[in-house]
Amino acid sequence: MTIRDLDLFLHLSESLHFGNTSRACNLSASALTRVIQRLEEEVGRPLFVRDNRTVSLTSAGLRF
Repeated sequence: MTIRDLDLFLHLSESLHFGNTSRACNLSASALTRVIQRLEEEVGRPLFVRDNRTVSLTSAGLRF
């Protein structure tokens, strides 16, 4: 887990939009997804609930 990973998590938790976060942080959406998946693996819990249209924080994501 790096400072950059945490910064991306914070940005995504505020925007709740992978596309907007990836554009704002100059990162591809797939790279952002990998960062978030890696964070979730390190924490041991899902931090976001994703479906085709929305992203929201889980209770673990809110605590993180």
